[in-house]
Amino acid sequence: MALAQQYVKYSRTLQRRVYWAAACLGAVAAFLAFYPDSKKGLGLALFFMAVMVVAAWAYTPYIKIGGKVYALMAQDSQPDSVENSDDTAATVTATQEHDRSPDAYSGLLSAAKMWWLLIPLMIISTGNVFAFVSGKGEWWVAAIGIAFIVFLSVAMGFGDASWGYGLARGQRVQFVIVAIVTVGVFAAIYLTAYQAGNRMPSRRKQSMEYRAHPRHQKLD
Repeated sequence: MALAQQYVKYSRTLQRRVYWAAACLGAVAAFLAFYPDSKKGLGLALFFMAVMVVAAWAYTPYIKIGGKVYALMAQDSQPDSVENSDDTAATVTATQEHDRSPDAYSGLLSAAKMWWLLIPLMIISTGNVFAFVSGKGEWWVAAIGIAFIVFLSVAMGFGDASWGYGLARGQRVQFVIVAIVTVGVFAAIYLTAYQAGNRMPSRRKQSMEYRAHPRHQKLD
């Protein structure tokens, strides 16, 4: 499919039909692979379909329910009328008069999705630290967890302030949850970095954030 698209343009609707038709055929093949053991066959078929659904949500705009497209990336979440399969998300958004994802991080992940995904990441990182403290984990795993917490809190806090966004880009529920999960560490570092971003903002034209949102470019 990807190779064919280099020479022939397919609409998103056609791509979606081909993808799910292939998924259904794959599920049937998985079921028949264990025939006559229908229980194992059904289990493998369901697993195969689950993988295809997750892949479709994470990498494509192929999940459409009730006229709405469900996808991880901001560009893939756009209606079918917005078809720019050959451009990057940042370039496409920047060329539009209206910013369809004004709060998206680098034009890729909406603020809501970014902060909800941050919660399990912080749970894992904090859990690794506590495991080390309790003598059940490796020090280097805990170190990675601490580095992850510090890096994300600084990068997000400083970036949000530099580009003129509100705290957590308005995702206060997720912010509170992340603060609780990390015993306040993430919140303390984030708020400190946010204040630093307000006082000494960094708005590099080379950054994805600058290229993704037209309003940042209009400030020049």
